[in-house]
Parts: sequence; structure tokens; C-alpha cells
Amino acid sequence: MNNSAIPAVQAADPPTRRRLPRNASLIIGLVLTGIFLLVALASFFYLPSNPNVPDIRHRLLPAGAPGHWLGTDVLGRDIVAQLMVGARTSILVGAGGATLSLLFGTITGLAAAAAGKLTDETISRGADIMLSIPGMVTALVLAATLGSGALTTILALTAFFTPSFTRVIRSAAMGVLQEDFITAARLYGRGRIFVLARHVLPNIAGVMIVQFTLYFAAGILTEAGLSYLGVGVHRPSISWGMMLNEAQQQVGVSSPLAIWPGFAIVLLVLGLNLLGDGLRDVLDPKLSRRRG
Repeated sequence: MNNSAIPAVQAADPPTRRRLPRNASLIIGLVLTGIFLLVALASFFYLPSNPNVPDIRHRLLPAGAPGHWLGTDVLGRDIVAQLMVGARTSILVGAGGATLSLLFGTITGLAAAAAGKLTDETISRGADIMLSIPGMVTALVLAATLGSGALTTILALTAFFTPSFTRVIRSAAMGVLQEDFITAARLYGRGRIFVLARHVLPNIAGVMIVQFTLYFAAGILTEAGLSYLGVGVHRPSISWGMMLNEAQQQVGVSSPLAIWPGFAIVLLVLGLNLLGDGLRDVLDPKLSRRRG
């Protein structure tokens, strides 16, 4: 039989392209996120100085000092260089945790939605149990077992976010599985895997993208918290949370040491959240019509 007889996705209404230019949240989110991504990418090719080499002669220089736009820390290390490397680390850790969570959450969520009641109950109750364990506790256990570092932080984020992804994907997939075109596909004899891959995944792609951006932001915040507590990233790697941890001893003496990484965290998380909100408006025609 001709596969074209079965619609793969529902028609978009109104066209997504017409909603893009009017979405201020999406534009601002793209600009803020894009700036930080460019800074992180540039850090692989250029740094004002080595962010791990002390220079005691130039310690605690203020912002605007010659050769140090944002000053230096207590050991004379350039703040701009540390912020650039911190952007790279924070983005890689946040994106790594969100990507793995999306992968595992999509697999388990689709299985829960389509594999039967017993599988659904098993996965759902397992997700509930994992959600009852605070993420910081999971991170501390992994740090004590595997040692602190970027990889441990990514694993902690994956364990923390996957149950939430599972529940969101399960709910979205179950909504799609009740549509008429899914019934038509089954009447044509399409198997479960074919239906999930050909019809369900395209219809929940918008949900997956939006959730990824939101958990990306949450991952950056969580990584900053873990590094601030000393169980996340350590030198020679650098993250914004680690910079906050090092700057706490100088608050009141040189407060900008804590202000700059905190400001960077706020801006990037704000950009990702605005990006997620904008994508949700663009990818959900019903929500767009209700707001209009």
C-alpha cells in the first residue's frame, strides 16, 4: 500500500514562518544564547591570557585595567579569560546533561506510552521514585563514588532530568496516539515501531525541542550550584560556579569577582528560557491563537 495515504503529521496552522518575526521572546533568546555560544566557541581559538597561570604582580586589578578589561582575581588571573573558558565548560556540561536526558527520556517515555499498561506502570513508578530523590543528593553520591568533575556533573544532570523528560514525552506521545491518523495507520497494518518513528516523533518534536532548551538552562544552573559547593568542576577546568566559589572569599574586598560570573549565569539562563518560551509559542499553533 502507498505510505502517502497515511498522514505523518498534522498540518501546521498558521504557518510557522509567519509567527517567527513577531515573537520577541524568541528573538531575544536567540541573540543572548547565540552570543554566549560564540564566546564559548571563540575560547577554543583565542584567550587574552592563560586563565590558570597566576600573576601576583597584577592581583585584584579593577575593571578597565590595561590588558584586563574586567580586572583580575586574587592570584592575578584574567577575569575575561576565565569567563570565556567558563562559558565553554558550563555550556558543554548543561548541553551534555540535557542531551542525554532527552535521549533516555524519549526512549522510556515512548515505551511507557506505547508498550502496554505493565510497562507504563513500571516506568512511571520508577520515574516517580527517582524524582523523589533530590538532584543534589544524586550529585553528591556520584561525586563521592566517581570523583567530582565535568563528567560526573553530566551524569548527575542526566539522572536528575531523565525522569522529568520521561513524564513529559509519555504525556505528549499518549495524546498523539489517540488521534485518528494513528488509528488509520494501525488499520493499514503499520507496526508499533513504525507508528512511533513515522507518526508520533514528528508530532512531539516541538515538545522535545522546548523541553531541551528549558533543561539546558536548568543544567547550567545546577552545574553552577554543584561547582559552587565544590562537587562540580575543578581547575584546571573552569566554570562560572567554580568562579563564584573562589570569589566568595573576596566579597566586600573585590565584589566584582562574584558579580561577573553571576551576571553571565543570569544572562545565559534568561536567554535559554526566553528561547524556550518563544519556541513553544511558534511550535504550538493553538497556544499562539489563544494568546492572539
